[in-house]
Amino acid sequence: MVKSYVKVYIRTRPTDNFATNNLRLDDDNKTINVHMAKKKRKDDFVNNQQENFNFKYDGVLHNASQEGIYMQVGQPIVRSVLDGFNGTALCYGQTGAGKTYTMSGGNDFKTRGMVPRALAQVFNDIVEKPEQSFEIRVSYMEIYNDRIYDLLAEPGLANADELQIQEDSKGSISVRGLTTVAVTQEADALAMFFEGNANRAIASHSLNVNSSRSHCVFTIYISCRSRVESDGNTTHSKLHFVDLAGSERLSKTGSDGAIAKEAMYINKSLSFLEQVVIALSSSAREHVPYRQSRLTNLLKDSLGGNCKTVMMANIWAEEQHLEETASTLKFATRMMRVQNEATVNVTVDAEAQIRKMAKEIAELKAELQMQNQLHGKSHITYGEEYTDDEKFELQKQVREYCDNKVPEIPIKSMRQVKEIFRVFKMMLETAEADAAAKGVGGAMSDGDARHKASVGTPGLRSDDGVGDVDSSGGFGIGTAIPAKMDKAAKESARDRDQTGPRGEAPSRESEDVDRPADQDRQVALELPDRNQAFESYKSGDGYEVAEVLKKSQASLREKKRELKKAANKVNECKAQIDELTRKVQAKKREEEDNDDDVVDVEYFRVLTQLKEQKQGYRTYHDEMQSIKSECDYETRLVEQARSKLITEFTQWYDDTYGGGGSPSGIPPIGNGNTVSFPFQPKPPKSKSFDDDPMDEADRFEHMERERIMAEDPESTVYYAAKKSAAMSRTQGAATRKAAAAGAAARKPR
Repeated sequence: MVKSYVKVYIRTRPTDNFATNNLRLDDDNKTINVHMAKKKRKDDFVNNQQENFNFKYDGVLHNASQEGIYMQVGQPIVRSVLDGFNGTALCYGQTGAGKTYTMSGGNDFKTRGMVPRALAQVFNDIVEKPEQSFEIRVSYMEIYNDRIYDLLAEPGLANADELQIQEDSKGSISVRGLTTVAVTQEADALAMFFEGNANRAIASHSLNVNSSRSHCVFTIYISCRSRVESDGNTTHSKLHFVDLAGSERLSKTGSDGAIAKEAMYINKSLSFLEQVVIALSSSAREHVPYRQSRLTNLLKDSLGGNCKTVMMANIWAEEQHLEETASTLKFATRMMRVQNEATVNVTVDAEAQIRKMAKEIAELKAELQMQNQLHGKSHITYGEEYTDDEKFELQKQVREYCDNKVPEIPIKSMRQVKEIFRVFKMMLETAEADAAAKGVGGAMSDGDARHKASVGTPGLRSDDGVGDVDSSGGFGIGTAIPAKMDKAAKESARDRDQTGPRGEAPSRESEDVDRPADQDRQVALELPDRNQAFESYKSGDGYEVAEVLKKSQASLREKKRELKKAANKVNECKAQIDELTRKVQAKKREEEDNDDDVVDVEYFRVLTQLKEQKQGYRTYHDEMQSIKSECDYETRLVEQARSKLITEFTQWYDDTYGGGGSPSGIPPIGNGNTVSFPFQPKPPKSKSFDDDPMDEADRFEHMERERIMAEDPESTVYYAAKKSAAMSRTQGAATRKAAAAGAAARKPR
């Protein structure tokens, strides 16, 4: 168990209007000094308001880059999670201070946030540990108006009433019904993160254009076990990235209606969070109000529980936001007093432990046996039951000891001692039972009792008995052991079973006598040509599937034509942009040679055209990407319909004509070696670059990949995940649109 306090870092939002008169950062990058002037009062009362504050934290990051933030704050917590500890990284601050930017990042690879960088680190470290097996899962949820919503659920399936916070016997917090997706590579995890971001609740107000209206939690679950050791222990850990919604003052944001209601829920939950932090930082407080809100209940592990927690407090260091900045710094100071107790989460596999212990016991037995052989005690064995002969010999020794014929029984092992006690116990029980039975007819003599105990005890064997020991007790008198059949007798019996009554082998002609005449007629039935059968099937039983395939192919052809037109528009626009760019550069060189400060009218016109062409380029490019996603969707529908038609036709053909084999006397279909199927894929024909309607789009994507590779080769996974998430959203919208259209068509008029 590792006891540690919550680490707190302060990040300032970059601004040109930094409040230098009110905020001062020390050179140690850990201290902030705040000066707040006293407010003038209308009355003559003395104002004792404190003016100067001094705050010290684990680090103050002023004008820091995204990479610097992650290296100092995010990387240590990710390493702890990979070692088996639970971890939490949360961002707190006023609205517009940069919390979501810190967590998620900007729109390009260089400004990506803590979550994409953490995913990259997790999968990079996994590759460097081949001796361990990892399982990675992710989940994404938001708390909107104090209700939990699943950001990775299928559209229309997210039900906030089904997502409930629960706590297991070990105190671990989880959300029942939350979607967890298994991922095997960085691109898949990033695609889930980007897809969840697209489903978040955001709104606009005067302080933030894209203000988060909910608390969001992205969680990475890591399970790890060794490939080398056989103990079967599995280490489980989880890493929460908590993007808290910013506190708002309605007097500053000017919000009303639904946005004002959302702000009230946000401020209320943050107030409950502060109450929990105050309770945890006070040693005299016994009760911690975790259950006041879903946010505090969800963060029970992260605040005062089994977790390593780090908090990033974002401040907007301008004079107009000085009160919010001071409030954030005070909350961060209280958070530093919260102490957690983190432990490595190890789950023991009972079956693996049993196998491991059984192996150790076998090795210890072998070692003891070797020691006994070295000391002349090779007859001693361990862990095995006594045989009947060994039990009989031990019973004789016990009887002789009870009759005073031998002074003692030589002790050789604990196994022998246990068996001796068992014999004594059986003799005592038998003697007590006989004594109770003789109580009416007279007392039994000591000699009779010893004789009865030694001879009549169930399970004990006498040396003058006849036959084997009977399982019901006593001795089996006259029970004979059946003689075993010798090898020659077995072979003779087997030969008699395989031959007839006169020693002759059965004839195969007798098997053909009972064959029905319909089977001969079926063999002589001539199979139809598969091409003709396929056309007949499409107009008969397979008509519905064939029509679906036909419509899907027509729709795909139409989408490809639209895609080609959109790609041509993009290329034409790109060519015009290149031409206008060359004109702008030529005009710039002319102005530099003339040293004239007056802007040429022609130069201004070209700049205006260039701006319009760039806007058109973005519009055409987005349109092309949308059409390409729809084209991919139609392609999958065509493949599914074709596969279904082939499968159902093959099954129908086999059921109708008994398979595709060629009976004797009937030549095979085709050239005699292969069967000609009308639905076999045709060999690709050679065509020029301009004939393919997908070439224009492929050419553009190829140019984009080359540009990305030239800027930063490591960013390909990041951009591929963004593209995959965008295509998933587009396909989801197309699916919902098609479903709505189908429902409208089925609706009775």
